[in-house]
Amino acid sequence: MTTLPPEGEGAPNQPQQPGGQQPPQQPPAAPPGQTPPPQQPSYGAPQQVPPADPASNLTLNYWLSVFFLWIPALIFYIIEKDKGNPQVRALHAANLNFALLRTALGVVGWIFALIPVIGPLVLLIAHLVLFVFHIIAATKVIETYRRGGGDPFIFNVPLIK
Repeated sequence: MTTLPPEGEGAPNQPQQPGGQQPPQQPPAAPPGQTPPPQQPSYGAPQQVPPADPASNLTLNYWLSVFFLWIPALIFYIIEKDKGNPQVRALHAANLNFALLRTALGVVGWIFALIPVIGPLVLLIAHLVLFVFHIIAATKVIETYRRGGGDPFIFNVPLIK
């Protein structure tokens, strides 16, 4: 004699296994014609990254030094001095020299600023002139590097060689 489970128990149209367990269900198969693409072959060994163009570091160094004076110039000079490119080293040294010149002139300018009337005027003019010269050099540094030139500054004092 067969007994049916009471209503609400069990699922209709699903065979019962002994012990009340359901058979494991298979994941649905992908529809025909929609198979994933095969793995693409690799295109050779990974290539090394080419070295960075020194012009980008020169540009960054000069523009940071326009606004922050000798600190970025010193950092770039220390980093780049042993990399083997004498032209890049000379351009970093020129920037450091000019940044040190601006800093020294700023200290002297503040001493002269104690003189009434003419001191602050000299300080203002000196800062503006050197600021403009540094901007001019920052815009010319890439051209100077590409043509193999030396110092892009209008004038400079060679403190660091």
